[in-house]
Amino acid sequence: MKTKHLKIGIAFVTASLTSVLFNNFSFTQWQRPEVPAMESVNEASRVSHAKELLGGGYKGSDAQKIEGQKALNEAILSKVQTHLPAKFKGQARAIARTVISESAKYGMDPVFVLAVIKTESKFNPLVVGRHGEIGLMQIKPDTAEWIAKKFDLPFNGKKTLQSPSANIKIGMAYMNYLRAKFDKKAMKYVSAYNMGPTNVRRLLAKNVKPAEYNSRVMKNYNVLYSNINSKNPHTVAAL
Repeated sequence: MKTKHLKIGIAFVTASLTSVLFNNFSFTQWQRPEVPAMESVNEASRVSHAKELLGGGYKGSDAQKIEGQKALNEAILSKVQTHLPAKFKGQARAIARTVISESAKYGMDPVFVLAVIKTESKFNPLVVGRHGEIGLMQIKPDTAEWIAKKFDLPFNGKKTLQSPSANIKIGMAYMNYLRAKFDKKAMKYVSAYNMGPTNVRRLLAKNVKPAEYNSRVMKNYNVLYSNINSKNPHTVAAL
């Protein structure tokens, strides 16, 4: 009998302590950290740069058809998430946010940045080119070091370019530099990103248009926008 009463007493005390703990414990400690919200795309910059890239072809283009859509940021995230290697998928949101924020910083269309990444590396941050180019935007270490100093960006050797977000920041700074050098003439600065400004000027001096690389980037650019619009004419869906 004493044993039975003892068990009942222990059970009562345990229940009482449990009740106190549950009443005073904050369950917010068990909640997952909030996921940072995706920045909105700077629509004015996007449209302005799209017009710069497409010229007279902007009117009626897929880039024009999504004017004012608020979900483009989610489409960019979806594209990054889908095409990154498994090892990097956990960084998809950070990468997409970098693309969007750096595009706004330099007045560029983030879909154009995705087109460059697709052309250069097919979204593989570990790709190394035949001339030593590294990462998503395929940047040479010596070029990266020079650009990093010019734009006051962190740079600690080749390993910096293996970081997707750092690679994008340096690559976009370089594209911005070339864009200014060539007076926002898209074919020229896009081509210069691939072959260097000196080679572009040499071709132009011979009345030769350096169109091959620019054509590949713009093909990817148009395909990306076409895919966005083909999903739903009223909302920007996943790519």
